[in-house]
Amino acid sequence: MNEMRIEASVGLAQKVADFAHLFTLACAPSVAVENAKLAILDCLGVSILALTQEVGHATLSFARENADRGSCTIWGTGRTTTARDAAFCNGILSHALDYDDRNHSSTFTLAAAFAAAEDRSASGEWLLGGFIVGREVRNSLDKLFSDRNSGIGPGAKGWHSNGILGGIAAACSAGHVLRLDRQQMRNAVGLSVGSCGALTRDGGTMAKPFRTGQAAATGLTCALLAKSGFSADEAALEGRHGLLDALAPLPDAAIQSLGKDLGVKFHLETDIKSKPFASCTATHSTTEAMLRLRSKNPIVPNSVETIECDLKPYPLVRQFPKHGVEGRFSMPFCVAMALLHGRLNADDFTDDNVNDPAIRNLMHRTKHTPGTGKLVVILRDGTQISETLSAPSDLIGLNLVTEKFRRCTVSILREPQIDKVINMITKLESLPSTRELGREIHSSIQ
Repeated sequence: MNEMRIEASVGLAQKVADFAHLFTLACAPSVAVENAKLAILDCLGVSILALTQEVGHATLSFARENADRGSCTIWGTGRTTTARDAAFCNGILSHALDYDDRNHSSTFTLAAAFAAAEDRSASGEWLLGGFIVGREVRNSLDKLFSDRNSGIGPGAKGWHSNGILGGIAAACSAGHVLRLDRQQMRNAVGLSVGSCGALTRDGGTMAKPFRTGQAAATGLTCALLAKSGFSADEAALEGRHGLLDALAPLPDAAIQSLGKDLGVKFHLETDIKSKPFASCTATHSTTEAMLRLRSKNPIVPNSVETIECDLKPYPLVRQFPKHGVEGRFSMPFCVAMALLHGRLNADDFTDDNVNDPAIRNLMHRTKHTPGTGKLVVILRDGTQISETLSAPSDLIGLNLVTEKFRRCTVSILREPQIDKVINMITKLESLPSTRELGREIHSSIQ
């Protein structure tokens, strides 16, 4: 692992730009590089699966009507388009099902880096480097949103980190792949800092993945503008009337942490937490508790009087969903599906399921008990059955992430393609051109 020389005296925006400019794979510990590959594999898999669902259909309809022809792949399809349109569409698909890893930063970083690399036939090493750069930049700034439940900071006001930090991370990803010089990278960061926006209220609608697509396309655009000679303020992050001022008030500890360990410690050294359910993380512990409770205590749904649990109203803003996509941000829907059917699959978030009378009956019997560490089902005869909540399960490691990738892609890609894509990603740093990977993740879908 080589050490990068980033001047300690530079401001935050310059530090971020210098990291993106100077980074090489040799700068990262091997575990971070291997975890990055797992995150890429997971992200591609859930993106391709999204093509089978409503938001994927809408994204492709948009592309058919509005995207220009080009050399960059819309993942899992036979359609190619311009780099910026590919970054936009793939950024949407990657977060469309809320099935990407729990960190969410794979979405805009991979979409932006992949488009930049494929457009210029850059090697897998540059794609992998750009992806790592974007994730590390995003996570070095993430403390801005760490105290959202305390009433302090942008998260408490309703801003969502994907849209606020995603464009910055994507600009660094794309800028790395485009090999921007130090000043160009600084301008790319400056351009991206003010090109942000996303709301927690977006959760449970197609607006949420739109924000990740927007972040990917915006970041790539900022990098391309900087390469073309566009300039920007050099302290847009930390300067007076810059982003930190606009998001204020912020906890002092959060401000002091920003970029502190960038390039020294890598967030990617921690396990990639791949999701087992295609819904907001806040639904997972209670859904798993319901599945455990159901397996131990066969329950007739009509015998249920009430279900008591913490509905996590922040960030789960869809208590009584009317459309399938809203169910991903609805605790009542997720626990009702788990109780009634003993599952919560990626394709269960449909209008038919949300409006099933049996499901709606259970949803309306689900009561909010804030702060509780248990799921309690009370039957009409007064019997109470409870299950203690545990930390949500994760799919960790190559075997489990590979299995998930196969499940996600089997209906769209051929088996030899799936095997080849997995092999390419596990050896990504040796791939001569990202276009080879683009050709393998295509299908007849237009």
